[in-house]
Amino acid sequence: MQKDMHFYGIYALARAAGVKPDAAHIIATASQFVDDAIDDEAIVLSNQNAVVPTMTSHKPLDWQNSLAGDQWKVWVPFHFLPGNEPANGSFTEKMVCRKNSEPARRMLKNALSLANQPVGLVMAGIACHVYADTFAHYGFIGLQRDWNRVRNDTVEINVRSKKIIAYIEAKFEDFKARLIGSAGEVMPVGHAAVATYPDRPYLAWRYAYENGQVVKRNNQADYLEACEELFAFFCRFCQANSRHGKAQPDKWNSIKAQVKKILAREADKKTRIKAWKKAINNGDLFSPTAKDKAIQYDERLFKSARISYYFADYGKVDDCQGYLFHQAAWKHRNFVLHELLPDYGIVV
Repeated sequence: MQKDMHFYGIYALARAAGVKPDAAHIIATASQFVDDAIDDEAIVLSNQNAVVPTMTSHKPLDWQNSLAGDQWKVWVPFHFLPGNEPANGSFTEKMVCRKNSEPARRMLKNALSLANQPVGLVMAGIACHVYADTFAHYGFIGLQRDWNRVRNDTVEINVRSKKIIAYIEAKFEDFKARLIGSAGEVMPVGHAAVATYPDRPYLAWRYAYENGQVVKRNNQADYLEACEELFAFFCRFCQANSRHGKAQPDKWNSIKAQVKKILAREADKKTRIKAWKKAINNGDLFSPTAKDKAIQYDERLFKSARISYYFADYGKVDDCQGYLFHQAAWKHRNFVLHELLPDYGIVV
């Protein structure tokens, strides 16, 4: 998924479920920042203490994508959560990301258990990102494995707009050219072999793995299912911490059609973001406040420099949301790698 869903979609769903504007903004920013937290340099404060960031992503062409250690620390816990399906399958089969898997649901439950802690909001955002990605990244593994290899000549898309078809195909060819030019060959990590096809909400498409297995995908249906589950999660979050909002569990049926319409929009990312913002401003999903109408993603809110500025202004960082993001990301990674996955015999 991309920024249209990870930030604007998450924000809209949280608000519709009853989460207050400020809390929804923090959750949505943390959700999108999972894709933007690519720095791992320690942040040295003026008192010589340091904040050590938790890296949660790499750029697609980053050489570190080929490192097994980074795949385990970044792609597995934050973007391709193993589905453990079938439970009696091989290690490789258990590592495949599956939508709405049991491990994914347990991860959300863990985030809810922290709803009343200082990291509660950012942890909810991180968990929502990982959970949402299971509906886009399923069928692929966050490790470098032959399982991820796809026959390029089998990738087909089905959209109405000829303009969008040309746009997607051009993006795909550009991605392949840059990846091959920098890495020598497509590294079979995650869904690199199909570029950003899983991340486009409107796309119906198909492909075949190199082993011959043919897969048909309907991103609209998958994303709508994800939105319904995320809405339910935000209702539970409000119930777990009423300070951040009042749950509106009956609201989903009244917004489902509008959400489906937004997801079906055949457009580039910028235009899809505008569709979410228009629905928010028009009150199609909830009654908007001035803050809602001004909603805008700003990754600088969680960037390292902001943490340093916060310390300079207040002499502390323990209530700075940027700092709390890294703390929550560390907690999330440890939970996934050292508690959740070992229960399924995946990590020892």
